[in-house]
Amino acid sequence: MDNRQLKVFLAVAREGSFSRAATGLHLAQSAVSATIAALESDLGERLFDRTTRRVQPTPAGQALLPHATAILDAFQAARDAVEAVSGGLSGSIRIGYMTNVTLFDIPRLLGRFTAEYPHVTMHLSPAATGTAGLAQGLRSGDMDLAFLAAEQRDYPDLHVDVLATSVLGLAVAAGHPLAGRGRIALADTAALKFVDFRAGFANRTLVDAEFRQRGLWRDIQIETSDMNDTAALVRNGLGVGFLPKYLVEDDPGIHWIEVADAAFTMHVSVATARGRLRCAAAARLAALARAEAGRPVRSPS
Repeated sequence: MDNRQLKVFLAVAREGSFSRAATGLHLAQSAVSATIAALESDLGERLFDRTTRRVQPTPAGQALLPHATAILDAFQAARDAVEAVSGGLSGSIRIGYMTNVTLFDIPRLLGRFTAEYPHVTMHLSPAATGTAGLAQGLRSGDMDLAFLAAEQRDYPDLHVDVLATSVLGLAVAAGHPLAGRGRIALADTAALKFVDFRAGFANRTLVDAEFRQRGLWRDIQIETSDMNDTAALVRNGLGVGFLPKYLVEDDPGIHWIEVADAAFTMHVSVATARGRLRCAAAARLAALARAEAGRPVRSPS
């Protein structure tokens, strides 16, 4: 059993497919199959149940998963430690992020990081399924670090540091009948037609939970996965939406209304997985993000 075999094993478990794992690893499918067969022979156990629809770990495969992850993490940590002694930092870092969120300047931060650590390669993955998807990417090991919309209490299994916040309010088109209002009760918004994020995005989760808690229902006419798209749809009268104040307060086509009886806050945070060894690049980037936001530096753990 070696690191290469464990890397292939984790890829197959993650993808649920030999062919998709092969694509991600830039290997022939036959090479992936042969690697898994060799690992199974070495361990004396079948690691995957192969069906026509999906490849799933057997009980033995499930038992191996956390240990394989820990071994590869430790291997990377050892490499990072040696590189740190020699004064350099290299390798790669997999970063998940929210698109079109300017409350915290992520591109600027990444530019600073690259200037300080030019030998680190960054692989960026946009949040196709929102903060929930980014959190799962950290748990599964697909990502080393993510910029997401959450607080520590939302994900106790992750390290989460808030970098910036903005209050959410009801955004309506400038010509909407409510455009003269300064404040509104949450119950008074229930009859409106909404534009909102898809399920899994943090702002949607936050608002849905508050409506459910109060026994309210709302009509979501259009779902998006992009904040700027949501604002554009609101601006053009296709519905109202809960949007952060920073995004629309200077937009002449949108009127922003405070929600008088609900505390909706958007967060931009940096997160890493708890209970896993963090690669040195992820630890350095997280520390740089906290410094950029004026937050205290957390010691690696």
